[in-house]
Amino acid sequence: MTSMQSWFIQLIGLVGSVIAITSLQSGSRKKILSLQVVCCVLWVTHYGLLGAWTGALINCLGLARAVVCACNDRKWAKSPLWLVFFLVCYAVSPLLTWDGTHCLLMGGAMMLTTVALWVRDMRLTRLLFLLNSPLVLLYNLAAGSYSCAAIEVVALASFALAVWRFDIRKQPCKT
Repeated sequence: MTSMQSWFIQLIGLVGSVIAITSLQSGSRKKILSLQVVCCVLWVTHYGLLGAWTGALINCLGLARAVVCACNDRKWAKSPLWLVFFLVCYAVSPLLTWDGTHCLLMGGAMMLTTVALWVRDMRLTRLLFLLNSPLVLLYNLAAGSYSCAAIEVVALASFALAVWRFDIRKQPCKT
């Protein structure tokens, strides 16, 4: 792989990560979910080009999870069976794409994220995102996704700040 190809692959992951972070600034749930789909497509491409198949497969599952979340106003998408389904899929994915123990990091991280998105307790949601972030960071470093690892450092700092502000200092927050 040439240096230019490597930079391009890192840029794809970086764009996906920047969109993911900035998407949360949108006031529209529909726009956030649409941008999350774009992020997943970019990350599937990024990880696929890196040969990091666990990351690629898990982001394919992220696409499916975004669709279920987008439809969660419908009866079929409200079922707790979706939580179980995605947890099982995220647990099995690293085994299907195994190329080392680092694959377990991404599976575990996405299991934490899925539970964080499912629960309604913001304190638990923040804690689960905080626990998720080091796993994603380590996976990205092992997979050679340096641009995503750099953004994950920012995300980790953000999650730690949120836990400190709202859960440790007990500053009231709006849910």
